[in-house]
Amino acid sequence: MVAWKTETTTSSFHTVLLVSKNTEMTSIRETLFKKKGCAVINETSPNDAVRTARLLAPSLIILDIDLTHDERIALCSALRATTRGTILLLAPKGNEQQIFEYYRAGVDERLFTPISPLVLLVKSMSWLIRSQWIGLSQTYMAQISA
Repeated sequence: MVAWKTETTTSSFHTVLLVSKNTEMTSIRETLFKKKGCAVINETSPNDAVRTARLLAPSLIILDIDLTHDERIALCSALRATTRGTILLLAPKGNEQQIFEYYRAGVDERLFTPISPLVLLVKSMSWLIRSQWIGLSQTYMAQISA
């Protein structure tokens, strides 16, 4: 049996991409994520968000941008094609078909707005920790199968 020490807290290797035109909320979210040791990048346009995701491969993408349903679907699909990081979509309540389409487009979780910055932080940190544990378990499996 092999044991190793791991930390369950996030560290600075996590990059968070915030996609929003709401500068006030972006500033609050950026402050909270930086306090948790994350690097934070802000984008205000879908095209810039896709380019940034392609270049940086963020661990977490939070979409809180006012677009039509079809534009959101296209953005989610484009982001999923560029990164394996978690995609959280913040959007007003919609019908079940819309929610299904978001998940098909690559969203990992859809959260209803308005949402408290602290609730978003807790959800985000749980996704980052989960992805960290998945990476550790994959590394461990590769080591024992070698």
